[in-house]
Amino acid sequence: MVQYRFIELAKQGNSKSIATLLNGTLHPQGINAKVSAVNGWLHILLESEELPERSYIVDIVRHLLIELAPESIKRVKLLIKRYGDDYATWGQEFDLKLNSSSNLIWHNFDDNQQYGFDSEQKINNIKNRSWNHLIMSQITLGIVVVILLMAVVVFITKMSVKRSPQTVNSFIPILYETAQN
Repeated sequence: MVQYRFIELAKQGNSKSIATLLNGTLHPQGINAKVSAVNGWLHILLESEELPERSYIVDIVRHLLIELAPESIKRVKLLIKRYGDDYATWGQEFDLKLNSSSNLIWHNFDDNQQYGFDSEQKINNIKNRSWNHLIMSQITLGIVVVILLMAVVVFITKMSVKRSPQTVNSFIPILYETAQN
């Protein structure tokens, strides 16, 4: 009864149930599936120590999903990567229609290009953002220092203005006495 409910949830597009069904098939081969469903898309990330044969894995996943026919899922994005890698080694998108083989979109990745991300470009983007952040921090620090200096100047000016009449008044008797002598 529990398995029937589980399959029903998967047919409704429940990503956890779909992941469990995929893992039941793929775990014996050392492959782990992570699944999320968003706006009619089923995103599947497969992770493994060794990369399995592409057509074999696609056939297994596609066959299971076509049999399952999840209601809310129209397209699938399948990615595979080695454990520990940051990016997928290869990926594929396909419709969940039985005769949709013409709609297969293959994504081949090499070492420099990982699922649409250029590793060097990504590193450069991070460096640029860090550099921009550093520049903005320096500008902000500069503005704060200028404001503090202005405050010090105003403070010193006010202090000297307060002392000026006293200083002038203290010199007047001295000047008066000197002039009389």
